[in-house]
Amino acid sequence: MTNSADLDRLRWSWSSEAVAWMRARLRGVDEALEQSDLAHVMVLGDSQVGKTTLLLRLLGVTDPKAAAKAAAPLRAGRGRGRSATPVPIRYQWSGDPDHWSLAYDGSGDASGAPAETAWLTSGQLKKRLRSFRTGATGDRLRWETRARPLEIGLPDRFAGPDRRTDLRVFDLPGLHGAGVEEREAAKALLAVYAPVVDHVVFVVSADQFAEMVRDPAITENPFLLGWGDQAHRFSLVFTRAFSGDSVRRHLHAVLGEPGYPGWTRDRVVAAVQEHYAEQLLVSELPPVAPSALFPVEIGESWKELLDSDPSYAEAVAPVCDELLRRLSDTVARYSEPDRRHLAAPEIAARVEMVVRTNVRRREKALRTAAQAWGSAKQAHTEALAFVERAQAAAKAARRRTEALRKRLYKLAEWPVEYVRPSKPDMKGSLVRAKQEDERAAWTESARRAWTDWRETTEEPEVPRQPPHDLSTRIRQAYDELCGCCHLCERWKGFMGEGPNRCYERMTDVGTRMPARIRSMLSEHADSATPRVAKAEADANAQCTVASRYAGHTGETVARTIAELDERLERASEAQVEDAANLTVARSVRAVHSQRNETYVHHLLDRAAHAEGDERSWLVLAALRGIHDLSRMFP
Repeated sequence: MTNSADLDRLRWSWSSEAVAWMRARLRGVDEALEQSDLAHVMVLGDSQVGKTTLLLRLLGVTDPKAAAKAAAPLRAGRGRGRSATPVPIRYQWSGDPDHWSLAYDGSGDASGAPAETAWLTSGQLKKRLRSFRTGATGDRLRWETRARPLEIGLPDRFAGPDRRTDLRVFDLPGLHGAGVEEREAAKALLAVYAPVVDHVVFVVSADQFAEMVRDPAITENPFLLGWGDQAHRFSLVFTRAFSGDSVRRHLHAVLGEPGYPGWTRDRVVAAVQEHYAEQLLVSELPPVAPSALFPVEIGESWKELLDSDPSYAEAVAPVCDELLRRLSDTVARYSEPDRRHLAAPEIAARVEMVVRTNVRRREKALRTAAQAWGSAKQAHTEALAFVERAQAAAKAARRRTEALRKRLYKLAEWPVEYVRPSKPDMKGSLVRAKQEDERAAWTESARRAWTDWRETTEEPEVPRQPPHDLSTRIRQAYDELCGCCHLCERWKGFMGEGPNRCYERMTDVGTRMPARIRSMLSEHADSATPRVAKAEADANAQCTVASRYAGHTGETVARTIAELDERLERASEAQVEDAANLTVARSVRAVHSQRNETYVHHLLDRAAHAEGDERSWLVLAALRGIHDLSRMFP
């Protein structure tokens, strides 16, 4: 026999079946369907802006002293000015007047069954929370991104006289913690939890909102990027909202001083919301409905305002209370247990968010790939031009080497035109003077030969001038070839030789001196050969480098073309997948309606064959199913 408990357990089975049907047909957008049973609202903001204090107030901790006592163990010993929340936490009431409840299993399953609950004193809780931080300054988080969030229950003694709210809200570590690792961990947690919540509460100091929402952790997340276009998914809480001079001037201009007739709670609420809506526009941010803005003073900023300007603080206190009440109603609406099912109409919007983000990523990747291909083509074109230049330079170097070789060959046969001085009387000092004249004449012949030959070559490495010691070397060669005895007439009779024999020796120099001169000049000119050879070797090496670089750039072009083609192919396939996903997602109403109709008909069919209380339960369950569908798609 069916009872109310069985029917309550199956109440949302038709919705789960509809989501399962859609999940089976959607590809690559799983995060759009992810839900968590723990919470559907997330509090997000920078460190030290009052997130935890705000949550305590929303839970019903209205007394400032009680809030301070409750916040102390939650800070885990962290000093003022340092981020307190170490891990994702869902706050609730423990149900015990004196003890905190803590549920944590570290299973890595953020949507599994609740862990076993521990009951702790404030000191024990403080120690337990401190264990989630490590490092000398405690700025590193010891937490697995996919681990199940902590569930912390407050002792009932902190509750105020007003109603207590059973919130289902995530409190995440602040985005801008002190340490790099803490900031990166906070962003990673945000990426995990943003897809599983239906409502996000931004909490930020009134003058820092623009900077926070431009953070890549938000701008690169499809579930947070559209905060300006989806006001129903976001509430904006500005702390330190009444302290600034600009808001005071605005209230004074619109309503007058506190105590004036126009200074009523509702009018101040409207005025301050409109002021901050205008400030968003001034900051070139998307327009937001004033009703989604909650400017308040809480925690330390409230104490500072109360100490500095008691009358003004007392005047704005009812305004803060009213705004916090409205925020609490909003959070409570999104915190109800059935929210995971009632959020079904947002599936299409969530899928569209993911699709749009994927499209942007693909387009960015395609642009990057196209740019890489363009850069590779440009580099390859330049490399080919480099190769062409290097080859031309190498060819010119080879021509230069060959030209030098030919000119040296010519020099080795170059005529040495010698104009011999006339024969003198071969007597004594006249002989030696005659020899000196011949040495000078040979030197002049060598210089003239060099000059004539040098004019036939344009090789810059060949010296412009003949050897600097040419005269000395010719003198030495002349003396060697002549074999002068330097005795002249003094010993001629004794030696059996006369002046004529001396002249013969001097004349005989002419048969061998040209070869000596050509050898000297060739040796001098050949000094250019190593330098020209090195230039050719360098040019050939440059050719090798250029060819290798061209090969490398050619491979890069081929690789970038392949990558671009692959991305284009994947993008084409993804477009088809996107269209299919959007078709499935946009059928969310029809799918849920069909499953609901089947569910209701099944209950009514069973009711027709049931009797007594069972029939009544079945009929009521069917009516409730119809009502639930109406709530889901109002």
